[in-house]
Amino acid sequence: MSHAATNRAIQQRRLKPATKIVLWHPGDRHNPDYGCFPTQARMAEDAEMSISALNDHLATLEDLGLIHRIRAHDPHNHRRLPTRYILRFDQGFPQKPPPESGYGFVEIRGK
Repeated sequence: MSHAATNRAIQQRRLKPATKIVLWHPGDRHNPDYGCFPTQARMAEDAEMSISALNDHLATLEDLGLIHRIRAHDPHNHRRLPTRYILRFDQGFPQKPPPESGYGFVEIRGK
């Protein structure tokens, strides 16, 4: 359990309460060196929601840049391995430049 990770999850603003609860659970299982690997079934049970609802909240958190999911498969039998959840404040979190940074494609209309 990481108190720093759960604290940061609780401090997030403008999230729906259920989305914040979903963010809190990976934080509760967080290991700063390895991320965390809870199963969807475990997180859905802990958050008291269906797996499909959980996936909707996880997609929202990923779209907002609060988590990054790394999916993996066993190279021998091609079975799915546990998903690794990396939280935004983890070292090595994939960084995207914010739109206001000037990097990336900007569409100019009217020209």
